[in-house]
Amino acid sequence: MDILTLITGAFMIALGFLVKAVPGLIAGYNTMPAEQKKNVDIEGLSGFMRNGLIAIGSGIIAGYFVFKWLGFTTIANAMILVVTLTGVTLLVIFAQKYDHNQHKKTNLAYLILGAAMVFVAGLIAYGFVPTGIHYNRESVRFTGMYGTEVNISEIAHIELANTLPEIKMRTNGFEFGPVKKGMFQLEGIGKCRLLIQRNHPPYLVITQQTGEKIILSYKNPNNTRLAFDRLTIWRKP
Repeated sequence: MDILTLITGAFMIALGFLVKAVPGLIAGYNTMPAEQKKNVDIEGLSGFMRNGLIAIGSGIIAGYFVFKWLGFTTIANAMILVVTLTGVTLLVIFAQKYDHNQHKKTNLAYLILGAAMVFVAGLIAYGFVPTGIHYNRESVRFTGMYGTEVNISEIAHIELANTLPEIKMRTNGFEFGPVKKGMFQLEGIGKCRLLIQRNHPPYLVITQQTGEKIILSYKNPNNTRLAFDRLTIWRKP
């Protein structure tokens, strides 16, 4: 089960009902002058947006479980990005038929579509950026998507591991192919922050005093070992 997928799907469905009840929330329509709004079939548009958003939300949830069941885990984990991008594209294109203004092929609609595509592409690109590690006298900071900062006094143990426990659930994170960043539930460990670029050892495991773990790996295994060496030296008094 993927909590993030369920939450995103449910949010899209709820948003669909909301824009039907409050059409003023629809992007593009809410910025139109009063004269142009008169030429928009808002009843038809709000109903179309409701159905479209419900379809996107349902597609995200159903697509995840179907592809997970079929064994296509990578596709299943990409459902939020794939369905949202495809759905928003179709919504923007077909929603224009409800705008009866002379300039209904507005630049605004394509601007919204372009912004959505740039956002999704940027999100994926950002997720693939390797995690940076920065040290100071009191803490170590992990930069990039789902980065965090840990005080030296909070670190109980650092090690290199050759295996990664089975991932049971992604609770709040980014997962695309071998890249996994964010909070996951691991077999025998529980909640854990993953900052992983590849599914092969070694894995740098940082255990905090609370028992929570941060597990990191780079595409180049030598970089993972180098990070371990630097952290080990950095922790020495």
